[in-house]
Amino acid sequence: MKFDKEMVIAFILCGALLIFWQPLCVWMGWMPDPAAPVQGAVQTAAVPATVPAVQKEAPAAAGTSRLPVPAQIKPAVRTLPAVLLGNDDIACEILPEAGAIRSITLKNFRTADREKQISIDQLPSAGTPAGALQPGATGVFFPGMSMTLDNIVRSEQKGSLYTLVRDVTLGKDARLRITQEWTLGRSNTLAMNLKVANTGRTTAEIPVLAVSGGELQAWSNVSGDTLRMDSFRLDYYTADGSYNDVNADAKDKKFFRNAGNVRWEALSNKFFISVLQAKQPFNLYQARVPEPGKSDRYFAAAGAAYSGLKLAPESTSEWQFELYAGPKNTAKLKAFAPDADRTMHMAWGPLDYLARLLLWVLIQLKGVCGSYGWSIIILTIIVRLLFWPATAKANASMKKMSRVQPKIQELRAKYKDNPQMLNTKMMELYRTEGVNPMGGCLPILLQIPVFFALYATLDGAVELRQVSFWWAQDLAAPDTVCHIFGLPVNPLVLAMTLLMVLQQRLTPTAMEPMQQKMMMIMPIVMLFFLYNLPSGLTLYWTVSQIFSILQMLLQKHYNTATPAPKAGSAQKA
Repeated sequence: MKFDKEMVIAFILCGALLIFWQPLCVWMGWMPDPAAPVQGAVQTAAVPATVPAVQKEAPAAAGTSRLPVPAQIKPAVRTLPAVLLGNDDIACEILPEAGAIRSITLKNFRTADREKQISIDQLPSAGTPAGALQPGATGVFFPGMSMTLDNIVRSEQKGSLYTLVRDVTLGKDARLRITQEWTLGRSNTLAMNLKVANTGRTTAEIPVLAVSGGELQAWSNVSGDTLRMDSFRLDYYTADGSYNDVNADAKDKKFFRNAGNVRWEALSNKFFISVLQAKQPFNLYQARVPEPGKSDRYFAAAGAAYSGLKLAPESTSEWQFELYAGPKNTAKLKAFAPDADRTMHMAWGPLDYLARLLLWVLIQLKGVCGSYGWSIIILTIIVRLLFWPATAKANASMKKMSRVQPKIQELRAKYKDNPQMLNTKMMELYRTEGVNPMGGCLPILLQIPVFFALYATLDGAVELRQVSFWWAQDLAAPDTVCHIFGLPVNPLVLAMTLLMVLQQRLTPTAMEPMQQKMMMIMPIVMLFFLYNLPSGLTLYWTVSQIFSILQMLLQKHYNTATPAPKAGSAQKA
Protein backbone atom coordinates (compact mmCIF):
# COMPACT_ATOMS: atom_id res chain seq x y z
CA MET A 1 0.00 0.00 0.00
CA LYS A 2 1.49 3.32 -1.08
CA PHE A 3 0.94 6.20 1.36
CA ASP A 4 0.89 9.25 -0.91
CA LYS A 5 -0.52 12.68 -0.12
CA GLU A 6 -4.13 11.76 -0.90
CA MET A 7 -3.98 8.63 1.26
CA VAL A 8 -2.59 10.54 4.25
CA ILE A 9 -5.34 13.17 3.99
CA ALA A 10 -7.99 10.43 3.76
CA PHE A 11 -6.65 8.71 6.89
CA ILE A 12 -6.60 11.99 8.83
CA LEU A 13 -10.20 12.85 7.84
CA CYS A 14 -11.47 9.37 8.71
CA GLY A 15 -9.69 9.47 12.07
CA ALA A 16 -11.18 12.87 12.91
CA LEU A 17 -14.68 11.70 11.99
CA LEU A 18 -14.22 8.56 14.06
CA ILE A 19 -13.29 10.60 17.15
CA PHE A 20 -15.97 13.25 16.82
CA TRP A 21 -18.83 11.17 15.37
CA GLN A 22 -20.57 10.31 18.66
CA PRO A 23 -20.39 13.91 20.06
CA LEU A 24 -21.77 15.12 16.73
CA CYS A 25 -24.68 12.65 16.89
CA VAL A 26 -25.51 13.73 20.45
CA TRP A 27 -25.34 17.42 19.51
CA MET A 28 -27.56 16.86 16.44
CA GLY A 29 -30.04 14.79 18.50
CA TRP A 30 -29.53 11.61 16.47
CA MET A 31 -28.76 9.61 19.62
CA PRO A 32 -29.34 10.23 23.34
CA ASP A 33 -26.63 11.71 25.52
CA PRO A 34 -25.08 8.79 27.45
CA ALA A 35 -24.49 11.14 30.40
CA ALA A 36 -28.15 12.20 30.55
CA PRO A 37 -30.52 10.37 32.93
CA VAL A 38 -32.90 7.83 31.44
CA GLN A 39 -36.35 9.26 30.81
CA GLY A 40 -39.02 6.98 32.22
CA ALA A 41 -42.49 6.56 30.85
CA VAL A 42 -43.71 8.75 33.68
CA GLN A 43 -43.50 11.64 31.24
CA THR A 44 -46.61 10.37 29.46
CA ALA A 45 -48.49 12.51 32.01
CA ALA A 46 -48.48 15.24 29.38
CA VAL A 47 -50.76 13.22 27.08
CA PRO A 48 -54.11 14.50 28.43
CA ALA A 49 -53.39 18.14 27.68
CA THR A 50 -52.49 17.62 24.04
CA VAL A 51 -54.86 15.02 22.60
CA PRO A 52 -57.71 16.54 20.55
CA ALA A 53 -61.35 16.16 21.51
CA VAL A 54 -63.29 13.00 20.79
CA GLN A 55 -65.28 12.71 17.58
CA LYS A 56 -68.91 13.40 18.42
CA GLU A 57 -71.65 10.92 17.66
CA ALA A 58 -69.19 8.37 16.31
CA PRO A 59 -70.98 5.21 15.14
CA ALA A 60 -70.02 1.92 16.71
CA ALA A 61 -68.40 0.64 13.52
CA ALA A 62 -66.20 3.69 13.00
CA GLY A 63 -62.70 4.01 14.42
CA THR A 64 -61.98 6.53 17.12
CA SER A 65 -58.58 8.12 17.29
CA ARG A 66 -56.87 10.99 19.05
CA LEU A 67 -59.12 10.36 22.03
CA PRO A 68 -58.54 12.56 25.08
CA VAL A 69 -58.07 11.09 28.51
CA PRO A 70 -60.89 12.01 30.89
CA ALA A 71 -61.22 15.12 32.98
CA GLN A 72 -60.23 14.68 36.61
CA ILE A 73 -62.69 16.51 38.84
CA LYS A 74 -62.96 14.89 42.26
CA PRO A 75 -60.47 13.04 44.48
CA ALA A 76 -61.33 9.66 45.91
CA VAL A 77 -62.87 9.31 49.34
CA ARG A 78 -60.05 7.04 50.41
CA THR A 79 -56.70 5.88 49.13
CA LEU A 80 -55.83 2.20 48.89
CA PRO A 81 -52.32 0.80 48.54
CA ALA A 82 -51.19 -0.47 45.16
CA VAL A 83 -51.83 -4.14 44.42
CA LEU A 84 -48.96 -6.29 43.14
CA LEU A 85 -49.35 -9.27 40.81
CA GLY A 86 -46.20 -11.08 39.83
CA ASN A 87 -44.61 -14.20 38.41
CA ASP A 88 -41.08 -15.12 37.36
CA ASP A 89 -41.13 -12.73 34.38
CA ILE A 90 -43.18 -9.63 35.26
CA ALA A 91 -44.49 -7.63 38.20
CA CYS A 92 -47.72 -5.63 37.69
CA GLU A 93 -48.57 -2.74 40.02
CA ILE A 94 -52.29 -1.88 39.96
CA LEU A 95 -53.76 1.34 41.39
CA PRO A 96 -57.29 0.67 42.74
CA GLU A 97 -58.44 4.30 42.41
CA ALA A 98 -57.25 4.54 38.81
CA GLY A 99 -58.52 1.08 37.91
CA ALA A 100 -55.41 0.53 35.83
CA ILE A 101 -51.93 -0.92 35.91
CA ARG A 102 -49.46 1.71 37.01
CA SER A 103 -46.43 -0.14 35.62
CA ILE A 104 -45.25 -3.51 34.39
CA THR A 105 -41.73 -4.36 35.46
CA LEU A 106 -39.76 -6.90 33.45
CA LYS A 107 -37.81 -8.84 36.05
CA ASN A 108 -35.31 -10.38 33.63
CA PHE A 109 -34.28 -7.17 31.84
CA ARG A 110 -32.32 -4.21 33.19
CA THR A 111 -31.42 -0.70 32.06
CA ALA A 112 -28.14 0.00 30.26
CA ASP A 113 -26.33 0.70 33.56
CA ARG A 114 -27.82 -2.58 34.94
CA GLU A 115 -28.95 -0.78 38.09
CA LYS A 116 -32.73 -0.95 37.55
CA GLN A 117 -35.22 -3.35 36.08
CA ILE A 118 -36.99 -2.25 32.89
CA SER A 119 -40.52 -0.89 33.41
CA ILE A 120 -43.03 -0.35 30.62
CA ASP A 121 -46.73 0.60 30.37
CA GLN A 122 -46.39 3.16 33.13
CA LEU A 123 -48.95 5.56 34.52
CA PRO A 124 -47.82 8.97 35.76
CA SER A 125 -46.55 8.72 39.31
CA ALA A 126 -47.01 12.41 40.11
CA GLY A 127 -49.56 15.10 39.38
CA THR A 128 -52.48 12.69 39.08
CA PRO A 129 -55.42 13.31 41.42
CA ALA A 130 -56.61 10.22 43.22
CA GLY A 131 -59.90 8.86 41.98
CA ALA A 132 -59.33 9.69 38.33
CA LEU A 133 -59.91 6.91 35.86
CA GLN A 134 -56.60 6.66 34.01
CA PRO A 135 -55.49 5.17 30.66
CA GLY A 136 -52.82 2.83 32.05
CA ALA A 137 -52.26 -0.71 30.82
CA THR A 138 -55.60 -2.57 30.68
CA GLY A 139 -57.29 0.33 32.46
CA VAL A 140 -60.82 1.43 31.52
CA PHE A 141 -61.68 5.11 31.03
CA PHE A 142 -64.26 7.30 29.33
CA PRO A 143 -62.75 9.90 26.98
CA GLY A 144 -64.52 13.23 26.80
CA MET A 145 -66.70 12.69 29.90
CA SER A 146 -66.26 14.11 33.39
CA MET A 147 -66.48 11.54 36.14
CA THR A 148 -66.33 11.01 39.88
CA LEU A 149 -65.19 7.94 41.76
CA ASP A 150 -67.93 7.53 44.39
CA ASN A 151 -66.83 4.37 46.13
CA ILE A 152 -64.55 1.36 45.95
CA VAL A 153 -66.97 -1.48 46.67
CA ARG A 154 -64.50 -4.31 46.59
CA SER A 155 -60.73 -4.68 46.30
CA GLU A 156 -59.65 -8.29 46.73
CA GLN A 157 -56.58 -10.27 45.73
CA LYS A 158 -56.46 -14.07 45.68
CA GLY A 159 -53.15 -15.36 44.38
CA SER A 160 -52.80 -14.32 40.72
CA LEU A 161 -56.38 -12.93 40.59
CA TYR A 162 -57.27 -9.37 41.58
CA THR A 163 -60.89 -8.15 41.62
CA LEU A 164 -61.80 -4.47 41.75
CA VAL A 165 -65.38 -3.14 41.94
CA ARG A 166 -66.02 0.62 41.85
CA ASP A 167 -69.02 2.95 41.66
CA VAL A 168 -68.60 6.00 39.44
CA THR A 169 -70.75 8.87 38.28
CA LEU A 170 -70.41 9.99 34.68
CA GLY A 171 -71.62 13.43 33.70
CA LYS A 172 -74.50 14.66 35.88
CA ASP A 173 -76.46 11.57 36.89
CA ALA A 174 -75.24 8.45 35.07
CA ARG A 175 -74.20 5.98 37.73
CA LEU A 176 -72.16 2.91 36.80
CA ARG A 177 -70.64 -0.02 38.65
CA ILE A 178 -67.36 -1.09 37.04
CA THR A 179 -65.98 -4.54 37.78
CA GLN A 180 -62.48 -5.45 36.66
CA GLU A 181 -60.77 -8.80 37.14
CA TRP A 182 -57.07 -9.09 36.36
CA THR A 183 -55.63 -12.59 36.10
CA LEU A 184 -51.88 -12.97 35.75
CA GLY A 185 -51.03 -15.81 33.40
CA ARG A 186 -47.75 -17.49 32.63
CA SER A 187 -44.74 -15.57 31.42
CA ASN A 188 -45.72 -12.09 30.15
CA THR A 189 -49.51 -12.38 29.77
CA LEU A 190 -52.32 -10.78 31.74
CA ALA A 191 -56.08 -11.16 31.25
CA MET A 192 -58.73 -8.62 32.23
CA ASN A 193 -62.48 -9.09 32.31
CA LEU A 194 -64.48 -5.87 32.35
CA LYS A 195 -68.13 -5.46 33.36
CA VAL A 196 -70.00 -2.16 33.28
CA ALA A 197 -73.44 -2.15 34.93
CA ASN A 198 -75.94 0.73 34.92
CA THR A 199 -77.02 1.24 38.54
CA GLY A 200 -78.93 4.43 37.81
CA ARG A 201 -82.58 4.96 36.95
CA THR A 202 -82.07 6.28 33.41
CA THR A 203 -80.33 4.97 30.32
CA ALA A 204 -76.61 5.66 30.44
CA GLU A 205 -75.24 6.97 27.14
CA ILE A 206 -71.47 6.51 26.80
CA PRO A 207 -69.96 8.14 23.70
CA VAL A 208 -66.70 6.19 24.07
CA LEU A 209 -65.48 3.51 26.45
CA ALA A 210 -61.74 2.87 26.07
CA VAL A 211 -59.30 0.32 27.45
CA SER A 212 -55.66 1.17 27.12
CA GLY A 213 -53.02 -1.28 26.01
CA GLY A 214 -50.40 0.84 27.74
CA GLU A 215 -47.93 3.59 26.95
CA LEU A 216 -44.54 3.08 25.34
CA GLN A 217 -41.51 5.11 24.29
CA ALA A 218 -38.59 4.66 21.96
CA TRP A 219 -36.27 2.05 23.44
CA SER A 220 -33.33 4.37 24.14
CA ASN A 221 -35.59 6.42 26.43
CA VAL A 222 -36.72 3.38 28.39
CA SER A 223 -33.36 1.66 28.78
CA GLY A 224 -30.63 4.24 28.23
CA ASP A 225 -29.11 2.06 25.48
CA THR A 226 -27.21 3.78 22.68
CA LEU A 227 -28.73 2.51 19.44
CA ARG A 228 -27.74 2.96 15.83
CA MET A 229 -31.34 2.39 14.69
CA ASP A 230 -34.52 2.09 16.71
CA SER A 231 -37.87 0.61 15.77
CA PHE A 232 -40.87 2.41 17.29
CA ARG A 233 -44.12 1.30 15.72
CA LEU A 234 -47.86 0.85 16.09
CA ASP A 235 -49.32 -2.35 14.64
CA TYR A 236 -52.89 -3.63 14.49
CA TYR A 237 -54.72 -6.63 13.07
CA THR A 238 -58.37 -6.61 12.02
CA ALA A 239 -61.01 -9.32 12.18
CA ASP A 240 -60.91 -9.77 8.40
CA GLY A 241 -57.20 -10.72 8.55
CA SER A 242 -55.74 -7.36 7.53
CA TYR A 243 -52.41 -6.43 9.13
CA ASN A 244 -51.28 -2.80 9.32
CA ASP A 245 -48.38 -0.92 10.86
CA VAL A 246 -47.17 2.68 11.08
CA ASN A 247 -44.13 4.44 12.50
CA ALA A 248 -45.03 5.88 15.92
CA ASP A 249 -42.95 8.96 15.04
CA ALA A 250 -44.84 9.60 11.81
CA LYS A 251 -46.74 12.81 11.15
CA ASP A 252 -50.20 13.06 12.69
CA LYS A 253 -51.92 12.60 9.33
CA LYS A 254 -50.20 9.25 8.82
CA PHE A 255 -50.08 8.04 12.42
CA PHE A 256 -53.71 8.45 13.51
CA ARG A 257 -55.91 5.80 11.95
CA ASN A 258 -59.69 5.63 11.76
CA ALA A 259 -59.57 1.85 12.09
CA GLY A 260 -62.44 -0.34 13.25
CA ASN A 261 -63.09 -4.07 13.64
CA VAL A 262 -59.64 -4.50 15.22
CA ARG A 263 -58.70 -7.76 16.95
CA TRP A 264 -55.39 -6.64 18.49
CA GLU A 265 -53.13 -3.61 18.60
CA ALA A 266 -49.48 -3.34 19.59
CA LEU A 267 -46.93 -0.67 20.45
CA SER A 268 -43.33 -1.77 20.13
CA ASN A 269 -39.83 -0.37 20.24
CA LYS A 270 -36.58 -2.09 19.28
CA PHE A 271 -36.71 -4.88 21.86
CA PHE A 272 -40.06 -4.75 23.73
CA ILE A 273 -43.76 -4.67 22.98
CA SER A 274 -47.25 -4.32 24.49
CA VAL A 275 -50.03 -6.19 22.67
CA LEU A 276 -53.70 -5.85 23.62
CA GLN A 277 -56.21 -8.23 22.10
CA ALA A 278 -59.95 -8.49 22.77
CA LYS A 279 -62.58 -11.14 22.28
CA GLN A 280 -64.90 -8.47 20.86
CA PRO A 281 -63.46 -6.47 17.89
CA PHE A 282 -62.87 -2.81 18.75
CA ASN A 283 -62.08 0.59 17.31
CA LEU A 284 -58.45 1.65 17.49
CA TYR A 285 -57.59 4.11 20.26
CA GLN A 286 -54.46 6.27 19.83
CA ALA A 287 -52.79 9.11 21.69
CA ARG A 288 -49.30 10.55 21.90
CA VAL A 289 -47.31 13.60 22.93
CA PRO A 290 -43.89 14.86 21.77
CA GLU A 291 -40.91 14.24 24.00
CA PRO A 292 -39.77 17.39 25.83
CA GLY A 293 -37.49 19.34 23.51
CA LYS A 294 -37.94 16.88 20.62
CA SER A 295 -40.87 17.62 18.35
CA ASP A 296 -40.18 14.54 16.17
CA ARG A 297 -40.07 11.97 19.02
CA TYR A 298 -43.15 10.84 20.92
CA PHE A 299 -44.58 9.02 23.88
CA ALA A 300 -47.35 6.89 22.38
CA ALA A 301 -50.44 5.17 23.80
CA ALA A 302 -52.83 2.78 22.10
CA GLY A 303 -55.77 0.60 23.02
CA ALA A 304 -59.33 -0.46 22.33
CA ALA A 305 -62.35 1.84 22.08
CA TYR A 306 -66.08 1.07 21.87
CA SER A 307 -68.31 3.89 20.63
CA GLY A 308 -71.97 4.80 20.95
CA LEU A 309 -72.76 2.60 23.96
CA LYS A 310 -76.18 2.73 25.65
CA LEU A 311 -76.94 0.89 28.88
CA ALA A 312 -80.53 0.57 30.09
CA PRO A 313 -81.14 0.66 33.86
CA GLU A 314 -80.01 -2.57 35.60
CA SER A 315 -78.31 -3.83 32.44
CA THR A 316 -74.68 -4.95 32.13
CA SER A 317 -72.16 -5.11 29.30
CA GLU A 318 -69.04 -7.27 29.45
CA TRP A 319 -65.71 -7.32 27.57
CA GLN A 320 -62.69 -9.62 27.72
CA PHE A 321 -59.10 -8.54 27.07
CA GLU A 322 -55.65 -10.07 27.18
CA LEU A 323 -52.34 -8.22 27.35
CA TYR A 324 -48.83 -9.31 26.44
CA ALA A 325 -46.08 -7.05 27.81
CA GLY A 326 -42.47 -8.07 27.39
CA PRO A 327 -39.68 -8.88 24.94
CA LYS A 328 -40.21 -9.23 21.20
CA ASN A 329 -39.99 -13.00 21.20
CA THR A 330 -41.23 -14.64 18.00
CA ALA A 331 -42.53 -17.82 19.63
CA LYS A 332 -44.35 -16.00 22.45
CA LEU A 333 -45.96 -13.47 20.10
CA LYS A 334 -47.04 -16.13 17.63
CA ALA A 335 -48.69 -18.10 20.44
CA PHE A 336 -50.37 -15.00 21.88
CA ALA A 337 -52.27 -13.63 18.87
CA PRO A 338 -52.64 -14.35 15.13
CA ASP A 339 -49.87 -12.71 13.06
CA ALA A 340 -48.50 -10.95 16.17
CA ASP A 341 -45.01 -12.23 15.29
CA ARG A 342 -45.02 -9.78 12.36
CA THR A 343 -44.46 -7.01 14.88
CA MET A 344 -40.80 -8.10 15.16
CA HIS A 345 -39.85 -5.65 12.35
CA MET A 346 -36.36 -7.09 12.08
CA ALA A 347 -35.81 -6.28 8.41
CA TRP A 348 -37.48 -4.68 5.43
CA GLY A 349 -40.01 -6.54 3.27
CA PRO A 350 -39.34 -10.20 2.43
CA LEU A 351 -36.02 -10.06 4.31
CA ASP A 352 -38.03 -9.93 7.55
CA TYR A 353 -39.15 -13.54 7.07
CA LEU A 354 -35.57 -14.62 6.39
CA ALA A 355 -34.29 -12.70 9.43
CA ARG A 356 -36.85 -14.40 11.67
CA LEU A 357 -35.83 -17.79 10.28
CA LEU A 358 -32.18 -17.04 11.05
CA LEU A 359 -33.16 -15.91 14.55
CA TRP A 360 -34.97 -19.22 15.08
CA VAL A 361 -31.82 -21.09 13.97
CA LEU A 362 -29.72 -18.94 16.32
CA ILE A 363 -31.97 -19.78 19.27
CA GLN A 364 -31.88 -23.50 18.42
CA LEU A 365 -28.08 -23.40 18.25
CA LYS A 366 -27.96 -21.71 21.64
CA GLY A 367 -30.03 -24.56 23.03
CA VAL A 368 -27.37 -26.98 21.77
CA CYS A 369 -24.13 -25.16 22.65
CA GLY A 370 -25.40 -23.04 25.58
CA SER A 371 -23.88 -19.76 24.39
CA TYR A 372 -25.20 -17.07 22.05
CA GLY A 373 -21.63 -16.06 21.21
CA TRP A 374 -20.76 -19.55 19.98
CA SER A 375 -24.18 -19.72 18.29
CA ILE A 376 -23.28 -16.62 16.25
CA ILE A 377 -19.97 -18.20 15.24
CA ILE A 378 -21.63 -21.50 14.26
CA LEU A 379 -24.45 -19.73 12.37
CA THR A 380 -21.92 -17.62 10.45
CA ILE A 381 -19.96 -20.74 9.47
CA ILE A 382 -23.16 -22.52 8.38
CA VAL A 383 -24.16 -19.59 6.15
CA ARG A 384 -20.68 -19.31 4.66
CA LEU A 385 -20.55 -23.07 3.98
CA LEU A 386 -23.90 -22.85 2.16
CA PHE A 387 -22.43 -20.15 -0.07
CA TRP A 388 -19.06 -21.84 -0.49
CA PRO A 389 -19.70 -22.86 -4.16
CA ALA A 390 -20.89 -19.38 -5.14
CA THR A 391 -17.95 -17.72 -3.38
CA ALA A 392 -15.48 -20.16 -4.92
CA LYS A 393 -16.85 -19.42 -8.37
CA ALA A 394 -16.56 -15.68 -7.74
CA ASN A 395 -12.96 -16.05 -6.55
CA ALA A 396 -12.02 -18.12 -9.61
CA SER A 397 -13.64 -15.61 -11.93
CA MET A 398 -11.78 -12.70 -10.33
CA LYS A 399 -8.51 -14.61 -10.66
CA LYS A 400 -9.16 -15.15 -14.36
CA MET A 401 -9.92 -11.47 -14.76
CA SER A 402 -6.65 -10.54 -13.05
CA ARG A 403 -4.73 -12.81 -15.46
CA VAL A 404 -6.12 -11.15 -18.58
CA GLN A 405 -5.71 -7.65 -17.13
CA PRO A 406 -2.38 -7.00 -18.98
CA LYS A 407 -4.07 -7.85 -22.29
CA ILE A 408 -6.97 -5.55 -21.44
CA GLN A 409 -4.50 -2.72 -20.74
CA GLU A 410 -2.84 -3.34 -24.11
CA LEU A 411 -6.21 -3.15 -25.86
CA ARG A 412 -7.09 0.07 -24.05
CA ALA A 413 -3.82 1.65 -25.09
CA LYS A 414 -4.20 0.48 -28.68
CA TYR A 415 -7.83 1.52 -29.16
CA LYS A 416 -8.02 4.48 -26.79
CA ASP A 417 -9.40 6.69 -29.59
CA ASN A 418 -11.95 4.14 -30.78
CA PRO A 419 -14.27 3.12 -27.90
CA GLN A 420 -16.51 1.04 -30.14
CA MET A 421 -13.63 -1.05 -31.46
CA LEU A 422 -12.20 -1.34 -27.92
CA ASN A 423 -15.47 -2.78 -26.67
CA THR A 424 -15.60 -5.26 -29.57
CA LYS A 425 -12.03 -6.44 -29.00
CA MET A 426 -12.58 -6.81 -25.27
CA MET A 427 -15.66 -8.98 -25.85
CA GLU A 428 -13.60 -11.13 -28.24
CA LEU A 429 -10.87 -11.43 -25.61
CA TYR A 430 -13.38 -12.50 -22.95
CA ARG A 431 -14.76 -15.20 -25.27
CA THR A 432 -11.30 -16.43 -26.23
CA GLU A 433 -10.08 -16.63 -22.62
CA GLY A 434 -13.37 -18.00 -21.27
CA VAL A 435 -13.79 -15.08 -18.89
CA ASN A 436 -17.12 -13.69 -17.69
CA PRO A 437 -16.64 -10.07 -16.54
CA MET A 438 -19.68 -10.39 -14.26
CA GLY A 439 -18.67 -13.79 -12.90
CA GLY A 440 -17.08 -12.27 -9.80
CA CYS A 441 -20.13 -10.11 -8.99
CA LEU A 442 -23.21 -12.24 -9.56
CA PRO A 443 -22.42 -14.95 -6.95
CA ILE A 444 -21.73 -12.23 -4.40
CA LEU A 445 -24.98 -10.43 -5.27
CA LEU A 446 -26.87 -13.65 -4.56
CA GLN A 447 -25.44 -13.67 -1.03
CA ILE A 448 -26.32 -10.05 -0.19
CA PRO A 449 -29.97 -10.67 0.89
CA VAL A 450 -28.88 -13.41 3.28
CA PHE A 451 -26.12 -11.30 4.80
CA PHE A 452 -28.49 -8.35 5.21
CA ALA A 453 -31.02 -10.62 6.92
CA LEU A 454 -28.31 -12.02 9.19
CA TYR A 455 -27.22 -8.48 9.99
CA ALA A 456 -30.82 -7.58 10.91
CA THR A 457 -31.13 -10.73 13.02
CA LEU A 458 -28.10 -9.96 15.15
CA ASP A 459 -28.95 -6.27 15.42
CA GLY A 460 -32.56 -6.75 16.56
CA ALA A 461 -32.51 -9.88 18.72
CA VAL A 462 -33.46 -9.09 22.32
CA GLU A 463 -31.94 -12.46 23.22
CA LEU A 464 -28.47 -10.93 22.74
CA ARG A 465 -29.03 -7.90 24.96
CA GLN A 466 -26.73 -7.85 28.02
CA VAL A 467 -25.41 -11.31 27.18
CA SER A 468 -21.63 -11.48 27.62
CA PHE A 469 -19.14 -13.40 25.48
CA TRP A 470 -15.39 -13.37 25.89
CA TRP A 471 -14.47 -9.76 26.74
CA ALA A 472 -17.73 -8.32 25.34
CA GLN A 473 -20.12 -7.51 28.20
CA ASP A 474 -23.16 -7.10 25.92
CA LEU A 475 -23.60 -8.69 22.48
CA ALA A 476 -26.16 -5.95 21.68
CA ALA A 477 -23.61 -3.18 22.40
CA PRO A 478 -20.03 -2.41 21.30
CA ASP A 479 -17.32 -4.55 22.92
CA THR A 480 -15.54 -1.59 24.49
CA VAL A 481 -12.68 -2.69 26.77
CA CYS A 482 -11.24 0.74 27.62
CA HIS A 483 -10.98 4.36 26.48
CA ILE A 484 -7.87 6.08 25.13
CA PHE A 485 -8.07 9.88 25.04
CA GLY A 486 -11.84 9.52 25.31
CA LEU A 487 -12.06 7.19 22.28
CA PRO A 488 -13.52 3.72 23.02
CA VAL A 489 -11.35 0.76 22.10
CA ASN A 490 -13.50 -1.93 20.43
CA PRO A 491 -11.26 -4.95 19.63
CA LEU A 492 -13.69 -6.84 17.38
CA VAL A 493 -14.26 -4.00 14.93
CA LEU A 494 -10.52 -3.27 14.86
CA ALA A 495 -9.84 -6.94 14.09
CA MET A 496 -12.52 -6.85 11.43
CA THR A 497 -10.84 -3.86 9.75
CA LEU A 498 -7.40 -5.52 9.73
CA LEU A 499 -8.91 -8.67 8.25
CA MET A 500 -10.58 -6.58 5.53
CA VAL A 501 -7.16 -5.16 4.60
CA LEU A 502 -5.64 -8.65 4.54
CA GLN A 503 -8.51 -9.95 2.41
CA GLN A 504 -7.97 -7.13 -0.09
CA ARG A 505 -4.32 -8.05 -0.39
CA LEU A 506 -5.21 -11.69 -1.09
CA THR A 507 -8.11 -11.02 -3.47
CA PRO A 508 -7.20 -11.05 -7.19
CA THR A 509 -8.13 -7.75 -8.76
CA ALA A 510 -8.54 -6.37 -12.25
CA MET A 511 -9.11 -2.80 -11.14
CA GLU A 512 -7.30 0.28 -12.36
CA PRO A 513 -4.77 2.02 -10.06
CA MET A 514 -7.24 4.72 -8.98
CA GLN A 515 -9.88 2.11 -8.18
CA GLN A 516 -7.32 0.12 -6.20
CA LYS A 517 -6.45 3.23 -4.19
CA MET A 518 -10.13 3.80 -3.39
CA MET A 519 -10.49 0.20 -2.26
CA MET A 520 -7.50 0.65 0.06
CA ILE A 521 -9.37 3.46 1.81
CA MET A 522 -12.56 1.41 2.13
CA PRO A 523 -11.56 -0.49 5.32
CA ILE A 524 -10.92 2.84 7.08
CA VAL A 525 -14.25 4.21 5.86
CA MET A 526 -15.99 1.04 7.06
CA LEU A 527 -14.20 1.35 10.40
CA PHE A 528 -15.63 4.86 10.75
CA PHE A 529 -19.21 3.87 9.92
CA LEU A 530 -19.24 0.56 11.80
CA TYR A 531 -17.13 1.39 14.84
CA ASN A 532 -20.05 1.39 17.29
CA LEU A 533 -21.74 -1.72 15.91
CA PRO A 534 -23.07 -4.17 18.51
CA SER A 535 -20.44 -6.78 19.32
CA GLY A 536 -22.74 -9.59 18.11
CA LEU A 537 -22.58 -8.06 14.63
CA THR A 538 -18.84 -7.43 14.67
CA LEU A 539 -18.31 -11.00 15.90
CA TYR A 540 -20.30 -12.28 12.92
CA TRP A 541 -18.43 -10.00 10.53
CA THR A 542 -15.02 -10.95 11.94
CA VAL A 543 -15.72 -14.68 11.70
CA SER A 544 -17.04 -14.16 8.17
CA GLN A 545 -13.81 -12.36 7.18
CA ILE A 546 -11.69 -15.17 8.65
CA PHE A 547 -13.75 -17.73 6.73
CA SER A 548 -13.32 -15.77 3.46
CA ILE A 549 -9.54 -15.58 3.90
CA LEU A 550 -9.28 -19.31 4.66
CA GLN A 551 -11.38 -20.13 1.61
CA MET A 552 -9.10 -18.00 -0.60
CA LEU A 553 -5.98 -19.68 0.77
CA LEU A 554 -7.47 -23.15 0.26
CA GLN A 555 -8.51 -22.32 -3.31
CA LYS A 556 -5.06 -20.96 -4.03
CA HIS A 557 -3.44 -24.11 -2.60
CA TYR A 558 -5.63 -26.51 -4.57
CA ASN A 559 -5.94 -24.38 -7.67
CA THR A 560 -5.81 -26.50 -10.82
CA ALA A 561 -6.45 -23.71 -13.29
CA THR A 562 -4.38 -23.67 -16.49
CA PRO A 563 -1.48 -21.20 -16.63
CA ALA A 564 -2.10 -17.76 -17.99
CA PRO A 565 -1.50 -17.32 -21.76
CA LYS A 566 1.80 -15.92 -22.85
CA ALA A 567 2.18 -12.24 -23.50
CA GLY A 568 1.61 -11.23 -27.09
CA SER A 569 -1.55 -13.21 -27.63
CA ALA A 570 -3.53 -10.02 -27.15
CA GLN A 571 -2.25 -8.78 -30.53
CA LYS A 572 -3.46 -11.99 -32.14
CA ALA A 573 -6.83 -11.50 -30.54
